[in-house]
Amino acid sequence: MKDKKIIFMGTPDIAAQHLNILIENNLNIVGVFTQPPRKKNRGMRIEKSDVHQIAEKNNIAVFHPTSIDDTAIEQVKSLEPDLIIVIAYGLILPSKFLNISKYGCINIHVSLLPRWRGAAPIEHALLAGDEKTGISVISISPKLDAGDILMQESFAIDKDINSDDLTINLTNLGKKTLMETLPLLFENKLIRKKQDENKVTYANKFISEDRKINFYNSSDDVYNHIRAHGPKPGSWFTYRGERIKIIKAKKINELGESSTILNKDFMIACKDGAILPLLIQREGKKVVRLEDFLRGFIFSIQDKLNA
Repeated sequence: MKDKKIIFMGTPDIAAQHLNILIENNLNIVGVFTQPPRKKNRGMRIEKSDVHQIAEKNNIAVFHPTSIDDTAIEQVKSLEPDLIIVIAYGLILPSKFLNISKYGCINIHVSLLPRWRGAAPIEHALLAGDEKTGISVISISPKLDAGDILMQESFAIDKDINSDDLTINLTNLGKKTLMETLPLLFENKLIRKKQDENKVTYANKFISEDRKINFYNSSDDVYNHIRAHGPKPGSWFTYRGERIKIIKAKKINELGESSTILNKDFMIACKDGAILPLLIQREGKKVVRLEDFLRGFIFSIQDKLNA
């Protein structure tokens, strides 16, 4: 397996961790493709992607085209790869790219395909209250996340887990599953499974307005919304013109008029129960515990949120 030439394509931390596991197992990474350096964070300094940094640290050739055009395809061909591994790369791969390498292109996707094809499967799984999720290793096809399944591993979703922690769990499982898949792939021992198109769901990207909490929904739905978007970028509501984020909360068996503050503890009524924030963040402030938030926050019981 270690004699096979591999090209790795990815950009964020979740991809960098998979690249790391390949390097740690002494696989032959002949080139890395990642998104170009971009301005990031408050200082807006130009920074290299997480994958770019890992590749440079390990003296692996790095390519960062703005698109997979003919020039990029020739760069790939010149490396004569046996396999191309793609994880959260962020650029569309044209059809003519997919058959360059002997063993094709594979992708590690953080859901149990065909459920949650698309950019935000982790958040959507939590938002929908899914009881399980997992890793799918697929062959890449021209249609997004629609390729044959080569390997799948699943686990139960903890009912209190948030997006960040679930990402860590899926990343660890993804690394393990990738290393189990590669020898079987190179020995042609994998049984390909077509995805059931009747079971497809889509995990589209979220915009800020999607993260606004609707307290007219059930307490389960509101709770899942908070953990799906937590701790960052966070679910939010407005009160007296200020946008406030709930980073962590718990469900309370208390009834009242939906989207109102029920008591001095800042319990918020939903359709069939209530939510009590545990960690909360005002605009321009740090995340604090509820008791610290309440010390400096003036509000009235029975006031409406998002009014």
